[in-house]
Amino acid sequence: MNTNHLFSDDINQKLRIGRISYINVDPVYYLFDHEPMPDGFQIISSPPAVLNTMLSIEELDISSVSTSAFARHSDQWMLLPDLSIACFGKVLSVLLVSNQSFEGLQSQSVLLTDESATAVDLVKLIFALKGISPVFKKGKVKSPEDLTDPVGAGLVIGDAALKHKWEDHFEHVWDLCEIWNQMTGLPFVFGVWAVRKSYASKYPERVSRVLEILKKSKRDGLRNISYIARESAGKIGIDPDLSARYFNSMYYNMSTPELKCLNVFFDGLYSEKILNEKPELNFFNQ
Repeated sequence: MNTNHLFSDDINQKLRIGRISYINVDPVYYLFDHEPMPDGFQIISSPPAVLNTMLSIEELDISSVSTSAFARHSDQWMLLPDLSIACFGKVLSVLLVSNQSFEGLQSQSVLLTDESATAVDLVKLIFALKGISPVFKKGKVKSPEDLTDPVGAGLVIGDAALKHKWEDHFEHVWDLCEIWNQMTGLPFVFGVWAVRKSYASKYPERVSRVLEILKKSKRDGLRNISYIARESAGKIGIDPDLSARYFNSMYYNMSTPELKCLNVFFDGLYSEKILNEKPELNFFNQ
């Protein structure tokens, strides 16, 4: 992972790489966790919404981001090829919980976390496609206690979704990836890796090198997925079997099914006026 020669012209400028602070990206960052950090690299770990903002205001150069964040910045960002956070089936970490039926949530309040734009947009799109109009509110949903006040439903994402037995507290626990699969027949892409166009234009060799490292790191991570699952279980305090099921539910490719998902998702968001403009899929070419 020696990248020193790439930074000789800007000795004081580090390449700032964002890392989603949930365990779901651990396979892609496997080498960063188990080998010395290359000179010139700075890793910033935060929830997706924070990274989305940092990339948009040029506090990051490359980052894993919410799919919906890319949709809103496709004029400024490019996708890195062959990388995504995708799932077909139960993803386990993006849940809508309620004591009412889906149809019973008409005009009821639905509490939405502000940590992931993609999960929020997916909830809104599913309700729109089902012809149900709840009242969306922003709020923290980290534990079942956060939904004790009169709330029709709550969106739970990331490690918090894995750490609690939500089915012990709510009659309905819907896995939003599974709902999307049933409605479209497609996988769902929750996250992507993006680079600022201005940075890629100025430093294409650096971006190519980071992409090579990320793809190698992903390959090595997937070869060590059982180890990562055990390590991640201890990191957030969940059962190792649940952690293994979680990592086996996801994959990290960007091929034809995932591209089709992005197009269908973006078309839906635009058609339902959740997005003001239709995004374009722009990729960084090595």
